[in-house]
Amino acid sequence: MSVSFKQYTKYNQKLWKFQCYLGKTEFGEEVRTTRSGFQTKKEAQQTYRQLQLDFDKNKLKMNGNITFKELYEEFIEQYRLKVKPSTIMITRRAIEDHALEYFGNKMLKDISVRFCTQVNRRWIRDGYKQAYYFRRAVAQILQYGVQQELILENPMRKTEPIKRQEIDEHLVATETMTVYTPKELAIFLESCKKHGNMKIETYFRVLAYTGARKSEILALEWNDINFDSNKLTISKTLAEVEYDPKSKKTKVASQSAKTNAGKRTISIDLETMAMLQEWRTRQQFEFKVLGIRATNKHQLVFPNKDNHFCRPGQPNDWYDVIATKYNLKRITLHEFRKTHVSLCAMADMNLEDIMYRVGHKDSKMTRQVYNYFYPEREERSADQFAQFIEKEKYLF
Repeated sequence: MSVSFKQYTKYNQKLWKFQCYLGKTEFGEEVRTTRSGFQTKKEAQQTYRQLQLDFDKNKLKMNGNITFKELYEEFIEQYRLKVKPSTIMITRRAIEDHALEYFGNKMLKDISVRFCTQVNRRWIRDGYKQAYYFRRAVAQILQYGVQQELILENPMRKTEPIKRQEIDEHLVATETMTVYTPKELAIFLESCKKHGNMKIETYFRVLAYTGARKSEILALEWNDINFDSNKLTISKTLAEVEYDPKSKKTKVASQSAKTNAGKRTISIDLETMAMLQEWRTRQQFEFKVLGIRATNKHQLVFPNKDNHFCRPGQPNDWYDVIATKYNLKRITLHEFRKTHVSLCAMADMNLEDIMYRVGHKDSKMTRQVYNYFYPEREERSADQFAQFIEKEKYLF
């Protein structure tokens, strides 16, 4: 049967929907579609008949007579050919979790600038920090529709841009940025040691003493660590990616850093290096007992119990267990990076060195954390300048 009608309930209201097969395109591709939201079966049947008529007359893809969801499904297949799998996941989540609710069943021809503006406002009102990205993703899909000559112009591009607010900027503005003090960090690391799991203890030592991102550390291999020069090379990160586009199943994979700034080689203190050396010996012993070979050059530093990648969210679980067990002050794992920046500032490291160490491509975010916790540094610099001039003016 080429069409099936079904009644369903949404928000305590009975509605009708249908699924249908319309035929094949000039390239032999099958065209199937689903429409929903009809008040009566008769209304759904009328829409189906018109769809079939339009398709038969080769009008289906003229004047925006396809839905946003249909365009999105076509777009995402094309997009997979040119971006990283992790980018596909980010786009899918933005569209499928936040945009299809509003745009999914709308015909392209019915998507207006006013409607797009209302959706943008709704995202902002609902408090989504990624609202700017939702807008951009929808605009990208509609632009694909313009390129395919399905619509003449892109209504989302005509809306007022949503000003991107970086998480760091938002936290600075709202006085919610938190970090560990040197004493609090020492207490946390001591608690990790008491916990008795050397992998977890070593992971958080590296997290705290390098300022690296949690997934950058999970992607580390032993050949990234030079025990002779006490250097650590960071060039990869873990990400959730698609491995089967048809079923949309995902897996965890290692991928290269997005920016050149993300690829860096940094110095490591001797105590952290000694801990890593000890952990490598322990790891090899533990896996040998299990009959798992863990000595090849691409061996992960922090694998799971099966010697595969950990989930990107695994460190959050480790942290939650330790913070709960020892009743510790809580920060997010991203705030370990801010902790590192703030303590580097306290140690009088210069801004450029801190930027390089944490892999920031520009100074904006580093400077915000730097100045947020130590505003007196700017005041002190003014005094230092005045004292310098006062001292030097007698030498000329």
